[in-house]
Amino acid sequence: MNDCQSPLSPVPDTATELPVRAGGRALHALETIQTVLTALMLAFVFRAYLVEAFIIPTGSMAESLLGAHATMICPACGWEYDFAPTHDCFCPNCHLRLPLAAENVPLKDGDRILVHKWPYVLGGPFGPQRWDVIVFRNPSDPRENYVKRAVGLPGESVQILDGDVYINGRIARKTPAAQRALWFVVYDQAHIPVPTAATAGWPRWIVEPTPNSEASGWEGLSARVLRFNAPDDRERAMRFEPDDDRYFQDVCGYNRGPSPWPAPRVGDMRLLAEVAFQDGEGTCRWELTRDDQRFMLTLCRDGTLTLDMAPADGAQAATRIGQARHERFRAGRPYAVEFAHVDYRVYVKLNGQTVLATSDEQYNPDVAALRAFERRTPVGLRLAAHSVDLELRRLRIDRDVHYTYRPGRTVRADASGPFVLGHDEYFVLGDNSPDSHDSREWQQQAYHLPAGHWQAGTVPASQIVGRVAFVYLPGLQPLDAAGNWRLPDLGRVRFVR
Repeated sequence: MNDCQSPLSPVPDTATELPVRAGGRALHALETIQTVLTALMLAFVFRAYLVEAFIIPTGSMAESLLGAHATMICPACGWEYDFAPTHDCFCPNCHLRLPLAAENVPLKDGDRILVHKWPYVLGGPFGPQRWDVIVFRNPSDPRENYVKRAVGLPGESVQILDGDVYINGRIARKTPAAQRALWFVVYDQAHIPVPTAATAGWPRWIVEPTPNSEASGWEGLSARVLRFNAPDDRERAMRFEPDDDRYFQDVCGYNRGPSPWPAPRVGDMRLLAEVAFQDGEGTCRWELTRDDQRFMLTLCRDGTLTLDMAPADGAQAATRIGQARHERFRAGRPYAVEFAHVDYRVYVKLNGQTVLATSDEQYNPDVAALRAFERRTPVGLRLAAHSVDLELRRLRIDRDVHYTYRPGRTVRADASGPFVLGHDEYFVLGDNSPDSHDSREWQQQAYHLPAGHWQAGTVPASQIVGRVAFVYLPGLQPLDAAGNWRLPDLGRVRFVR
């Protein structure tokens, strides 16, 4: 059952009780009443125009914001994840599924958030921006409050193709802050599962065969640290090839696994690792193959980084996207490398700084072709090296949010055509795309709004409360099995971007 239609709950105001003091002077009593009334008026003004607190009840914005949930540390791989309080849980890292009786799970409350109102009251440049997390009154019932992410602004046309958002026919790339919140783990080598029947214990990274059974050079595929010791000057490679297609789907631990309908293969992924060269003057190459294109990042020991693209079938020579120079990679020193394809952009980060990226002229989507596109092959991830000794630590794969098409439920902004917003209407989506009731499928009519001034699937500007700014009290930690004594999970107090 999808519980993400539940309304957002406001935090109740605290009542103030005034003690009656026998024998007090009338003037003193009047001054006290005036002080209290002034404080109450200021509180009402503060709540009405500046900041208001709410409680998240459901998981439509997981993992950015959590409703009532439980936390599990996977016994197979040690990955910690949150999940909805149901009868089983599913590790998004190693895919271990555990049956769990709901009555034996210590539950945490939903996140408590602070919502800024005053910027939206001012409007104009201070009004809602694309990718803001907003709170708004349910367009079909003003007594309820929802929280979603704004993706379509007034007057725009919105369409979702291959899991991405397109505005007025052009892809809408997420802001860096929003993108950081919308990466989901696929597999983390630092949390490799122990061999168990439930997870099969297979390595997720597979060494490619070498001619005449020569040494592969790659070691530690079943360990946290992977090493390459070049046996000669020939290139050796390994690729991500798990025996489970769900690694390439929109798997969410909060939802107990992938989408219940035929889940799509996600096309936007990133590969991260700390690379430490040890010896040799060779190279390490990272490859990401998406549909008919292969993107290649080459790190040379002398500090040169290159980004190339070529047809996946090898029919044409590679095209140079760009080249960057860094100081020579020092022996034994770890360098954080991030290589990603997201929102039809390929980029390379070194130690957190973007050093290479495709431009729209070099790489852009064919919108007409995407309207009839269905991904049949998963993204290919491959690592190769030659003439060098190196270590890979914290090797990890993440996927981007994939805005899911749900047969029988999605009624607008899908591949069948764009959805046009009115002059004061917004289009909103939940971060937990497979389990979010949002603009893609709303069909209720607003009884409290003027007839003809609102179309189903949108949020009128007049119904927006404000922007989510801060999680001031994350889900409370239960201290015993009954959950009678609780403390705030202060480690998750954070700003929302």
